[in-house]
Amino acid sequence: MKDAILCIDIGTSSLKAAYMEDSPKSLAFARYTFKDTTKQKAALEWMTGVKACLEELRMKQPEVGIEAICISGNGPTIVSEDGTTLLWSRPVPSTVTDKDSLFLNRIDGFRKTYPLEWHESTSVFSGPEYLIYSLTGAKVTILPEERYEKIYWTDAQLKAEGFSADEAAKLPAFVEPGALAGKVNKQAAELTGLTEGTLVFCGAPDFIVALIGTDTLDNGLMCDRAGSSEGINLCTSEPIYAPNIRTLPSIIPGMWNASVLIPDTGSRFAVFKDKVEKEIGQKITHKNLVALLVDWDKEGTEKIISEELRNEGLTVVHDVTHQLWAAVNILKQASQKAKIPLPRSMTITGGQALNEKWTQVKCDTLCIPISVTECVDAELVGDNVLARIALGYYDSIEEAAFALVKKAKTYMPTVPADHD
Repeated sequence: MKDAILCIDIGTSSLKAAYMEDSPKSLAFARYTFKDTTKQKAALEWMTGVKACLEELRMKQPEVGIEAICISGNGPTIVSEDGTTLLWSRPVPSTVTDKDSLFLNRIDGFRKTYPLEWHESTSVFSGPEYLIYSLTGAKVTILPEERYEKIYWTDAQLKAEGFSADEAAKLPAFVEPGALAGKVNKQAAELTGLTEGTLVFCGAPDFIVALIGTDTLDNGLMCDRAGSSEGINLCTSEPIYAPNIRTLPSIIPGMWNASVLIPDTGSRFAVFKDKVEKEIGQKITHKNLVALLVDWDKEGTEKIISEELRNEGLTVVHDVTHQLWAAVNILKQASQKAKIPLPRSMTITGGQALNEKWTQVKCDTLCIPISVTECVDAELVGDNVLARIALGYYDSIEEAAFALVKKAKTYMPTVPADHD
């Protein structure tokens, strides 16, 4: 029997999980798409997602035993003990004036939107910590690195924003990524099918584990987290600032992460894809849709959509790739100004990384090599890294990432000129 880490990442619309060995590849992958459309109790579906993914993973790899579990997820999603959920993306009223914290306005928004649930809950969690609580009963808040304290909250910040001592006490104490939260309890085992007593480790916020899972941990390294939205991330040795750049500490002490968010690249394609499917009367994959657009003039390409719709699709491609180029250029210019080495390549993660033609289009747009890793679900790789450090397989994040993050393929530009 093989042993693996069960790595779990909570997204906005789905929960994904994988069996991860001490290897860059996953043994098996599963995804559960959430069915709750109201989202007010979204967190209550996470245990259902764990059970469904576990059943699928066991079907795919029945001989695998779970050595431990590691959990990451999106934030700042806020959840009370009864599962009432304020997703990170939902607009809420808040009177918080603090400019440093990413959490205080969400916590304040929760207590204003759900005053009864706020009052009755002895503890309030972020996303992955609520699933950890559901599995183990442990109450924790995962702090990515000590410089994140004011980005989360301090006693002084809470007091300044009008939180009473009793309200501040609802927020669980900080622990490090990779900390042992506890063990799967009897109730959670019965609900999910997990073995009672299985170790549960803390992952980190999804963007942190994605940076680990792409090994974007040293000066000048860049990655593209590509899904419905897109984030270009650059690791730097000192903070860089410019309009449209969000700079936060790296999980590596002394390093920083500069990011530019492109909010709608994937969602724009999704809208266009729906339009194409209505015209042709059948489903089409994202991969085949991109191939249809870029290979239109090649011999043998079946022109299943109108010329007008194809031109509309090319406009989407042009707009999205221009946004991507602009985002990378913003980071390049800021790096140049700060006299930091310019990024010369990029690693891509997420579902878009599986689309070869689309990745080549990106590569040609940016005129830099783009690498795809053995496991494109970087959040799960990052969870694997953190769990294996905790279990004693590795001594540091850098050492573990070097061993567990490997390139499967590197795309090279077909045009030599840079856009600089």
